[in-house]
Amino acid sequence: MAYVLPPRLDTAAAPPLRVALKKLVEQAQPLTIDGSAVEQIGQACLQVLIAARAAAVAQGQSFALTAVSIPFADAAALAAVDLSAA
Repeated sequence: MAYVLPPRLDTAAAPPLRVALKKLVEQAQPLTIDGSAVEQIGQACLQVLIAARAAAVAQGQSFALTAVSIPFADAAALAAVDLSAA
């Protein structure tokens, strides 16, 4: 089951996103993130996703983003962030 990101991922959304993804990583299961609903994403949430990917990989878990929205993809490209599957 994928974790569905909310439409608005601004600075205020970063702390709850961090908590949610940390819990998922701690479950030691493959981590799949659905980015299809994202309409806005800022640097803080991109950093949270980068950290979640790194934590998952460090524990030997897979990490995958599915159905990334155009605004999400554009923001990641602008920030030179690679969140490809691991």
